[in-house]
Amino acid sequence: MSPKTNFEKCKSFLKSFTPYQIGYLVTVLVLAAVVTIFFPEMMLESTGGVLLIACSVINVIANPVCELLIAKQSKWNFIVDLVFIEGTYVILALALGWYTLAVTCIFFWIPIDIVSFIRWSKYPDAKDENLTQVKSLGWKKGILVMALVIAFSLVAGSITMNIPGAESSYLEAFASAIGMVNGVLLLLRYSEQWYAWFITTILYIIMDISAGAYGLLIDDFAMLVNTIYGTIRWFLYVQKEKKMKQAISAQIAAQSEEA
Repeated sequence: MSPKTNFEKCKSFLKSFTPYQIGYLVTVLVLAAVVTIFFPEMMLESTGGVLLIACSVINVIANPVCELLIAKQSKWNFIVDLVFIEGTYVILALALGWYTLAVTCIFFWIPIDIVSFIRWSKYPDAKDENLTQVKSLGWKKGILVMALVIAFSLVAGSITMNIPGAESSYLEAFASAIGMVNGVLLLLRYSEQWYAWFITTILYIIMDISAGAYGLLIDDFAMLVNTIYGTIRWFLYVQKEKKMKQAISAQIAAQSEEA
């Protein structure tokens, strides 16, 4: 069989979206458009001009798209994040004086997106090229990792908020730290990254309500819904792969006994 052309790969990728996933994206786009057109002041506590509004709108749209691609186990989530999320975050952070966030984007998120895309490209699913193989630490290791994640984030958050020019809110510093751990777990393709992202999303909701950035709640709640969806989807995939490997191992053992 001849290898697929880029057009065929693109067509296959677009056809991989389910009715739920399409409905999810359409809902987010419509809500973002309504808020942007009728309530632009809700996109940021201080609109700060057309550029910041544009960057904020791009983030509202791109974040759920990126998260949905992660739920779909697609390596292309890293490209969306790199171009449409981290790029606009850097502009927003520099314009609003969030220098620690800008440094985090430039020296952590942008490199990790590039490395993650390369790494995920090496582990395509055997049956579906649109999927990347994901795995789980198991519940015991998962609990231990999450405990370490929270401990690390508390310490890192305390350090980050005391850096000159850092975000004034401890929640912002804590969210940034735990988000970085989520990025590492995602790089390694562990399903436990969803637990870290769930905590991060809850912190974002609290921060946006406190800041009066109610338009960004569209983004936050859309990602919260997708986090639940992604957790279930990855769990089912991991369980399916586990059962398949057990079946193959049992078959090999049976053949060895017969021999």
